[in-house]
Amino acid sequence: MQGIPDPPQHKGIIPRAFEHIFDAIESSENVKYLVHASYLEIYNEDVRDLLGVDCKKKLDLKEHPERGVYVS
Repeated sequence: MQGIPDPPQHKGIIPRAFEHIFDAIESSENVKYLVHASYLEIYNEDVRDLLGVDCKKKLDLKEHPERGVYVS
């Protein structure tokens, strides 16, 4: 997922995605953006946000008829 920084072609999907997002933000003018990211780990049916304040806290997986499956 993260890969290694050198050589650049070995970067993973996460650094490439962030680079793409921030390049698009940087190239736009007169627009403000708020970027909010989560990095979820699903292991043994436990869901955790690895970027959250408490990465040990287990999160609840919910299902809504209109929204579909989501993490609260």
